[in-house]
Amino acid sequence: MEDKTISPAVLAGAPVNSFYGARVAEFMAEDPRAVVGALTTRAALEYRGNQPEQARAWQREVELLSRAFNVLTGSGEWGLLLEYSLRRLGRRPDAVILAPGVIIVVEFKIGAERHAAHYVQQAEDYALCIRDFHDGSGRFVLVPIVCAELAPAVIATQPSVVEAVASPILANAHDLPDALRMAVSTGTREAETVSWRAFDSGPYNPTPTIVDAARAVYAGHSVAEIGRSDADGMALQRAAERLRHWVLEARRSGEHIVCLVSGTPGAGKSLLGLNLVLADGAGRVAGEPAVMLTGNRPLVQVLRGALIADSRARGDNGGASRAVEGALQTLLGYLRQHAEESSGTPPEHVLVFDEAQRAWDEETGQKLLQRRRSEPELFLEILHRLPWACLVCLVGEGQEINRGEGGMALWGEALAVEDRAARRWRVVGSPLASATGISMQLDASLHLANGVRAYRNPRFGEWVEALLAGNIEGARRLSRHMSNPAAQITRDVKMLKEWLRLRQRGGRRGGLVVSSGATRLVAEGVPAPPMSNDLKVIENWFLKSRPDFRGSDSLEVPLSEFGCQGLELDYVGLCWGGDLIWLAESAKWMPRQMRAPSWQAVRRPESARYRINAYRVLLTRAREGTCIYVPRGAADDPTRSPAELDGIAGALLQAGCIDVAESEGRADVRLLDG
Repeated sequence: MEDKTISPAVLAGAPVNSFYGARVAEFMAEDPRAVVGALTTRAALEYRGNQPEQARAWQREVELLSRAFNVLTGSGEWGLLLEYSLRRLGRRPDAVILAPGVIIVVEFKIGAERHAAHYVQQAEDYALCIRDFHDGSGRFVLVPIVCAELAPAVIATQPSVVEAVASPILANAHDLPDALRMAVSTGTREAETVSWRAFDSGPYNPTPTIVDAARAVYAGHSVAEIGRSDADGMALQRAAERLRHWVLEARRSGEHIVCLVSGTPGAGKSLLGLNLVLADGAGRVAGEPAVMLTGNRPLVQVLRGALIADSRARGDNGGASRAVEGALQTLLGYLRQHAEESSGTPPEHVLVFDEAQRAWDEETGQKLLQRRRSEPELFLEILHRLPWACLVCLVGEGQEINRGEGGMALWGEALAVEDRAARRWRVVGSPLASATGISMQLDASLHLANGVRAYRNPRFGEWVEALLAGNIEGARRLSRHMSNPAAQITRDVKMLKEWLRLRQRGGRRGGLVVSSGATRLVAEGVPAPPMSNDLKVIENWFLKSRPDFRGSDSLEVPLSEFGCQGLELDYVGLCWGGDLIWLAESAKWMPRQMRAPSWQAVRRPESARYRINAYRVLLTRAREGTCIYVPRGAADDPTRSPAELDGIAGALLQAGCIDVAESEGRADVRLLDG
């Protein structure tokens, strides 16, 4: 099916986001042929597909729904939406039924003789998307139903409900009424029912992962099409438009322009970069060659792997690989190719530098390239060989985790060097970037103030900052204003994995992460993470799914901050080690490093900052929720001191984390046994 963008109100009186909507009583009073006709007419305007076959399927779905509603007492006041659009995700559940206290998502498989696993995953994913991204779903339980028309009957048990989404109910054409009756029983008769018009027109703001966003951009969708439509989404769209403006301005005026884009972790900076280099075709923006560079090799590997796999699935093999490899490159590889003046001018006029605050200093330049020049100096010198260029620097906060990363001061020094050499650069940037002391023209649109990664807890980034700054009371106050727990905590690694397995439903992914310095977690049964240069292992970890044991959701191997930085999962199990302990007497975190056979305090401020930042990276990888495992330790092992580990757990609980064992029965985690 090929989706087309049309005005929401194409048909007079038609639903906004669904092909058909009505109260069940109105649906039952209508000629089934009229319902199918409305679906077919709307479909003809929105996509091309096998319409005769689809119309036959709709005819059978309408028949099955009518038969079910006919025997369900009191269903006349429920709401019904057919082909409700999960906008920007390109998907539509077959039916959404709005009953007292519940939202039922029915996925029909007409002619199917079994409940295939991917059918179940699809229905569950629809329910999860509605829960997470539809503003009107917060007061309801979401119940997915898979109706495989010709499948054998399944003995149904009362579904369990985890975080407001029930386990899928399996039905066939005969027992659909019983499945609906069971779904409704997960709510209460006294609960409210949302009207179909209110739900259909209600705000729906999906937040894609960076991998899904890259896939969508590469497939030709803009930031406006794949992002949120709320204030945060509009800010992202404005930033994308301004970057495009500055690229065109550099080309028009023959200037060399640096754009400094700032933002909190998870605010969408990398998406801006991907949009710039991929939106007009891989490696081009405004018709000009473009490339996104990063020192994060795992990020490049995972994004390349995802885009190439998608292109191959569409029948494009070699061309896709070449285009993607040209658009996404590593910083070091680019510099090795172009650092010497004899190498000539690079082909790309537009260059995106991801995590520019992590640029390395002169000493590192000497080690890597045998040139005592900082990374910013090298890039500015290379790009000034071109008649015009636009360098977009994506500037994050608190992400420096490697020695030699000099921060934004290096860019100020490099621009001063360029100025003395009469190589002029025009610098534009966000007000926050101006705090670095670099003289620039301000462009307020180039700052992304709010993280959109943790969409269920918009203030989660603030909580992480307070926690790691040692402001435990401040973190606790923030947690009280969150609709979901800031994080959950357990002292049992088996419970951590069970917490993740309960949430790995639909297309949701979970995984384990650890600090690279938490070496003694091996004694607690947590394996050491792969090295950051084990790129294929990391690619598989992010892209393979159950039952493939190489995927993150097998929960067998954790990643460190070096393997997961810049990427994300839906749910994260963070294994906290002895490399960052809480000192209650001084109310601060103490970074440590293992100097076998014992821990040693980290004394150098720079190294201490890297250790704190490692946990900042790990704490901000989750989109939906984080559970933190703090071991209990062993009294006979001084490297796993129970008192030190108890101190970590106590600080986290005081900061607003909740104990997993105590969370059962709460509104956010309901386990209803049949």
